Amino acid sequence: MFTIPELVYTILALPVVFSILSAMNIGSNTVLHWLNRLTATAVAVAAAQLLLSFDPAEPAAFGYFYLDALGLWMLLIVTVLYLAFAWTSKAYLDRDTNIRYGYLRRFGRLEGRFYALSHLFVWTMMLVVLVDNLGLMWVAIEATTLVSALLVAFKFTKTSLEAAWKYVMVCTVGICLALLGTILLYYAQILALGGAQALDWQYLAANGSALNPALAKVAFCFLFVGYGTKVGLAPMHAWLPDAHSEAPALTSGLLSGSLCICAIYVLLRNVIIIMPAVGMDFISSLFLFFGLLTIALAIPFVVVQRDIKRMLAYSSMENFGLMAAGFGLFIPVAVEASLLHMLNHALVKYALFYTAGTIMEAYGTKNMMRIHGMFQQAPRTALFWLLGIVGILGMPPMGIFFSKFYILAGFFQGGQPGLGILALILLAGMLIGILYHALRMLGGKPSRKSAGELIGRLDAVVLMVLLLGSGVVSGLLPEVPYVGPLITAAAQIVLGGIS
Repeated sequence: MFTIPELVYTILALPVVFSILSAMNIGSNTVLHWLNRLTATAVAVAAAQLLLSFDPAEPAAFGYFYLDALGLWMLLIVTVLYLAFAWTSKAYLDRDTNIRYGYLRRFGRLEGRFYALSHLFVWTMMLVVLVDNLGLMWVAIEATTLVSALLVAFKFTKTSLEAAWKYVMVCTVGICLALLGTILLYYAQILALGGAQALDWQYLAANGSALNPALAKVAFCFLFVGYGTKVGLAPMHAWLPDAHSEAPALTSGLLSGSLCICAIYVLLRNVIIIMPAVGMDFISSLFLFFGLLTIALAIPFVVVQRDIKRMLAYSSMENFGLMAAGFGLFIPVAVEASLLHMLNHALVKYALFYTAGTIMEAYGTKNMMRIHGMFQQAPRTALFWLLGIVGILGMPPMGIFFSKFYILAGFFQGGQPGLGILALILLAGMLIGILYHALRMLGGKPSRKSAGELIGRLDAVVLMVLLLGSGVVSGLLPEVPYVGPLITAAAQIVLGGIS
């Protein structure tokens, strides 16, 4: 039996080791593919062992690392996507090498570089949710930007380089604002508590009420704008559609499914500290306003959209906005539902981006207006596209239905019925916009030659597990061993900032 520190060190070490081996192009592509799968599987086994042995009532602190229920929940989400990435990447890269719309076919031996960057990217996200210091969290978030920018620009086309440049510039500005907020928070700590245990999360969470309210409020404004930019909240979202559209589909799935929620995680860690000093109303107002604004601004862009991956990017904005609004209610049902929504969105959106990438390769275009008759030409791909769309829109029995329902219920339970009705109307607008584009791709007479069915049996199994897994976990949440209590404990940590 391994101890919690040993499991955490194993989880952090394995992606780095494989990243180095991949960068060196050790062995053939077949060897790299299998090492990729084995590494992610070993990390998943370690994370599962961590879940089984972890007691939510007894957080673990060791060295620069800290693990509680909230951090473990985020780590599990990242790990699940990591595992999905590993077992779908071979088929995707093989297609990307050979199919006419692929990009890697123009170059040689880039699979190793892609794996190296992808595993390093996952490692930085794991680092974000495991360190115990707000300053180190900021460093880890910045590291995710630098590594993921290289993945966004991986195709090395004019549009991908432009998207990567916009991503770096916008997110760097945001992260700089987050750094300023972190510095102000440290200054508030010095004034109230002294310089000992600088930016230590446990120490600040226990003594947050001693911080100067005015200074803490200013610090949080910078933190919210900074990390909100990384999340993709409006109006700081300019980077998100371009980055998701131009990145390889596998990378888009990781960006949307795990990177943005890591930024939400860091923001929540700061909320827990600052809440006792500034009160709930101020922070709640920011989350609710910008959360609903994000959903509202995404709708018109979805309606007029033609690019299949940009449509999914705006769908991500909708879901991040809903998460923010759910957290902004600061009541148990909404916070638990928002945490569950993180998992549901991650699973469904990875499957959708993977399917979208497959559609682009099959039809040689991103333009949804030029894609028809998918059920005739590629029925398996069409099935997963339909299931993914049904899932992301929150239709039963998919998992997002449950998390969206409880977030909306939280508006009424939290005494915000007007905002609840507004959120419902906005979600309905998003549903109509996405259905208009998605369904017309499935039927009708094929207007463009297709490369045929590209999703293999292994891909299909992984995607089906992701799509159905979210529904099973969400529908049976109270009865799911370890997971249900973990979410409840994580929600209690978020709500711990309320005095």
